[in-house]
Amino acid sequence: MNTGDPERKKRLGQYFTGLPVARLLAALADARAARSIIDPMVGAGDMLRACLEIGSCPTQLVGIDLDPLAVAQAAQSLRGTNRRLTCGDAFAVRLPERQFDLVITNPPYIRYQSKAGRADIAVPTGEEIRQNLISQIRHRRYLSAAARTALSDVARRYPGTADVAVPSWILSAALVAESGTLAVVLPQAWLSRNYADPIREMLDRAFSVEVIVQDSDASWFGDAQVRTHLLVAKRRAIDGSLAGRSRIIVGRAARALRNNGSLTGTFGSEIQVAAALRGVTSLQPAPVTRGLAGWIEQRNDDPGTPHAGSLSPEIARVMRGSHRHLQVRPLASFGWRCGQGMRTGANEFFYVTATGDGKAETATRWRHRSVKLPAECLLPAVRRQSDLNGRAQVTVNMLTARLLNLRGWITPKDRAAALDIGVSEQWLTERYRSLPEGAGAWIAEVAASPQTEREPSKRIPELSAVATNVRTGRSGEPQSLWYHLPPLAPRHRPEIFIPRVCGARPNAYLNSDRAVVDANFVTLWRTAEDGLPAHAMLAILNSTWVWANLEQNCTVLGGGALKVEATDLRRIVIPDLDALAVEGLTWLGKRLDSTQDTAALAEIDSVMGEALAGISGVGGLTSVIGSIAADGLRHRSRQLAS
Repeated sequence: MNTGDPERKKRLGQYFTGLPVARLLAALADARAARSIIDPMVGAGDMLRACLEIGSCPTQLVGIDLDPLAVAQAAQSLRGTNRRLTCGDAFAVRLPERQFDLVITNPPYIRYQSKAGRADIAVPTGEEIRQNLISQIRHRRYLSAAARTALSDVARRYPGTADVAVPSWILSAALVAESGTLAVVLPQAWLSRNYADPIREMLDRAFSVEVIVQDSDASWFGDAQVRTHLLVAKRRAIDGSLAGRSRIIVGRAARALRNNGSLTGTFGSEIQVAAALRGVTSLQPAPVTRGLAGWIEQRNDDPGTPHAGSLSPEIARVMRGSHRHLQVRPLASFGWRCGQGMRTGANEFFYVTATGDGKAETATRWRHRSVKLPAECLLPAVRRQSDLNGRAQVTVNMLTARLLNLRGWITPKDRAAALDIGVSEQWLTERYRSLPEGAGAWIAEVAASPQTEREPSKRIPELSAVATNVRTGRSGEPQSLWYHLPPLAPRHRPEIFIPRVCGARPNAYLNSDRAVVDANFVTLWRTAEDGLPAHAMLAILNSTWVWANLEQNCTVLGGGALKVEATDLRRIVIPDLDALAVEGLTWLGKRLDSTQDTAALAEIDSVMGEALAGISGVGGLTSVIGSIAADGLRHRSRQLAS
């Protein structure tokens, strides 16, 4: 039995929880009070065992998993207990009829699920999972009609490209009894990614989120290299409308919380940690125990930004020493929103290089061939950090990368195929223009190209993120083809962007001509006409204040790089700014031509320092904030050097 095979675990999306994290989650969920407990993605059994270790004595203990090796390991771990373990697909097996007091799980994380399994395990496709999930919800006889309707709606609407964890969360929610508890491990991205929108809406409708604990050092799952959250929510009756959002207790855990193989800090047990965290009443981070700070967080009304910003514990300690009360607001309150840039699913095809002669050069695998394409299909794009050349304000004339946006165009081959199945010439003419023969020949070659050398039988149009581009009408007419990207959204052509992986200081860039920006970047755009001016926001995002907060908030990757996500930016708070400060920051943003413009950056810090601490004490405060930022960079640089 080898559940530790890295390739097997990756293919099955397995990141086993481990008992320290599982015990903390079980304690936060008050597993001792639960009489019935289920983990529908039980893995090695850590969650169920953790519930027992903190004192739970359930009459019903259930675990399900697709992997027979994991189920065998769970059986060994839970030997001697009254447990019921099933090897099978939780979306398809016969589930217990009764709802559970506690559903506790760490679901698998398989990106773009299709046929990611192994020969010894029948892994369902994404569409099979969706249909089985809907069926499971429909047959939950003890769910109220309102709950069944709401959960079925979410099951139908989540994106087909979503991680398998998304339907897993929905299934878990469907198993919780009213007044019962849902306790799950989530990637930090659940706060920001579009694919999780239905999940956040489901939580709003059917649950009261009580506790969120953030893994600030990405230390809980070393093999995943992402930050994770523990979420505990109480199931409540559904009235058919979005309920008012309530206060949530948020904890931020650091490596120092670990104590002799447990996440207890200076306390003797996870139960004591949970009790102390639930007793937090401060709106600003306050120490709970060594390695854990906690605060009360008021959720706002924007589903895209479910949590207000907050100060990191270290910066909060500095600000408490300031001589005046600090008024801060999250980024969203300034009329801005953040997300992620363009994810094509097949960058080698969708990105080409402009050659200046009305043609474009393809990627290496197609021999850098020159292809004539309509100019309107070639959108200037920021693909990599190397495109930026240190300039803080990016213009189209700096860029050679082009995004291939072929919406409204069709190849001669696809046009002929549509005519062959009876699509009318008029319909095709009204909907599409024909691409040049040369472009059509190249696209046909791409369509015949394997995804990778390892999988020569699979073609690029079959890539999960590409295949979802295909839409057909009732009579088979091509509503959208594999080479048609979805419509561009504001997040794809933002006003400002920041690299997601930063080896040195994170820098923000102004997208002066609204080029398309790749998913390698976090993107920001205004959502309100009276939102903070773009140049002022550019200045703020390049300030030492934001840099220090990012060093505190973001995940440090194994090589020492800082991984910046939209979630991290949403958690940053900005001081209240009067009209004079906004005017000054706008002027400095316009002046900021280079990310290395030390004089302009120093003046930006001066304006931010006055907003943070008042005119007196600016130098001292900015010096301390600068030290926090620089210390974070030095720490990362040591990792990079080693």
